[in-house]
Amino acid sequence: MSLSPASLAASLTPFVPRDYRFLFESEVLEPADLVTIGSALAWMQAGQHDELVGWYRALGDVLFERFSLGALPQRRALRELTSGSELLRALGIVGSPDWDDALGRSWWMRGLLLGLPEVGSGALAGNPYQLTLDRSRMPVELHPLASVVADELSAHVRSANALARKLDRAIVALWGCPVERLDQRVTVAELVVGGLELQIFEP
Repeated sequence: MSLSPASLAASLTPFVPRDYRFLFESEVLEPADLVTIGSALAWMQAGQHDELVGWYRALGDVLFERFSLGALPQRRALRELTSGSELLRALGIVGSPDWDDALGRSWWMRGLLLGLPEVGSGALAGNPYQLTLDRSRMPVELHPLASVVADELSAHVRSANALARKLDRAIVALWGCPVERLDQRVTVAELVVGGLELQIFEP
């Protein structure tokens, strides 16, 4: 892996495996959510998506506090760093992780898992991995195989997203979160009661 953190920031899939732009108060968050929030914030800073930066920073900050992880250096990085590439480095992302760099390799494997993000295109019954939107441009005899490939790609992506959520737990633990705290849960409603101003953005 030869990409630098600066180039990685631009290539991240920021709303995968979870999107925090429109949260319901009934939704449940856990320490692993900090991984996507942090990497998404780095992407937003690199791409100058200022309308989202404040919300993701506030949400991440309150989760660090809620889960008693405020002493972790990643919390300070999320609060203070304004450079996407610097934030990625603080979160543990490096261009070429060594074999003994568990945190760097976890991020590297996460990037591989999420290389095909689960996105809804609305194309052909909602499967975004159809080989073409216009089947008339494809030989008729190839249609069955193309359908199988699209369905299996979609299933692969869903499975990869689920596995990435487990990998996120490992990343947070490698930051310094005690393993026994990984199962902590909090609803968005509880965060709002605690003072978080809930913000909703259109996808």
